[in-house]
Amino acid sequence: MRNSFYKKSDLPEMNRSVVIKILQQQEICSRADIARQTGLTQAAISKIIATLMDRGIVVEKGSMKGNANRRSIGLMLNSGSHQVIGVKFAREMFEVGVFDISGKIYTQKKTRYSLNDDPNAVLSDLLEQMHEMLREYKNTLAIGLAVPGPYFREEGHIAVLTKLPNWQKVNFIQKFKDEFVPPIFFEQDANAGALAEWWFGNHAQPLHTLAYFLVGEGVGSGIIERGNLLLGAQGVASEIGHISIDVAGPRCECGNFGCLEQYCSSLALLQRAQQCIPHCLPQEPLKACDACNYIFDAARAGNQKAREIVREIAEYIGYGCVTLINAYNPDVIVIGDSVSQGGDLLLPTIQEVVEQRVVSELHSRVQIKISDLKMDSTLYGAAAIATDKVLQLPSLFLTNGSKQARKNP
Repeated sequence: MRNSFYKKSDLPEMNRSVVIKILQQQEICSRADIARQTGLTQAAISKIIATLMDRGIVVEKGSMKGNANRRSIGLMLNSGSHQVIGVKFAREMFEVGVFDISGKIYTQKKTRYSLNDDPNAVLSDLLEQMHEMLREYKNTLAIGLAVPGPYFREEGHIAVLTKLPNWQKVNFIQKFKDEFVPPIFFEQDANAGALAEWWFGNHAQPLHTLAYFLVGEGVGSGIIERGNLLLGAQGVASEIGHISIDVAGPRCECGNFGCLEQYCSSLALLQRAQQCIPHCLPQEPLKACDACNYIFDAARAGNQKAREIVREIAEYIGYGCVTLINAYNPDVIVIGDSVSQGGDLLLPTIQEVVEQRVVSELHSRVQIKISDLKMDSTLYGAAAIATDKVLQLPSLFLTNGSKQARKNP
């Protein structure tokens, strides 16, 4: 079933997809604006819009000012009639949300689990929540599921998952493939975050290359070039968290030594805080993703040791940015996940490291910023995974009575 979604679309389908993506990203647009952005003739655009309106995908929305102050009819996606489900699976928690194809969220639920819990029991709970949301939101077109990387996307399993070795044996494709009528698509979490930033982030257009730098309990990156994810042969490209920054450093669970993830993840931040500023942390057991705010608050309050720890972490994030710039030459690097909560404390040091270690012609042309998405970028990215597939093949997904077509494409 999965491979059928990657068949090459015909030219009319590609043109419909381009038009829908413009409307998805710009919310409201005129026929003339779409023709100008696509390079297609106005006659061709009018034909595409007529087809999409007949299918209930696009609706007219009042008038808007066009060229030479002429009034044009505004067009927008009928987003509310087309939902997707996004699922984030992470260390010690999973989260499920329902979104429409414009990125609006309808509901979400977060569930914690223990490192010692049976993976099958955790997945049974997750599946039940997904079925419950599908029963409530009957217009769901597709499901996106984001998992920690490195993730072998064709084989369906995680290669390395720090602190959760039992989960490396779980095959997500086998567990989920026959569960639902809407198709489900899997991606590693950093790639999902990159898709969220590409589709829903407020970035200057046009972007050529976007790098999403995930710094949480794990460290990774997702690269999008001209709208397409950089995947590699097995889908594990751009695993920056397992690039060695100290060949004599401690051995990582991946087999390498001195991996970046060991120095700037939320786990590393918590370990340094437990050693140096335990009085700044609550007495009860604390998860790494929740510890970040306590440490950043202490640094903002003037605790000198906390400020030193944060600066040290920021330096390592800066080294990661240096690698991303030299390897992928992005227009923008967006830093997200739990460690990014210290943005105002981190960015000056990150910029300082980049300026010292990257030639000026490169670092002066890349913007480094903290994600400003209003929700968890990986959950949002899981919805973006599904949205991306829907918008690639609008005739398959965005049509009345297409549930059977989606089940047997």
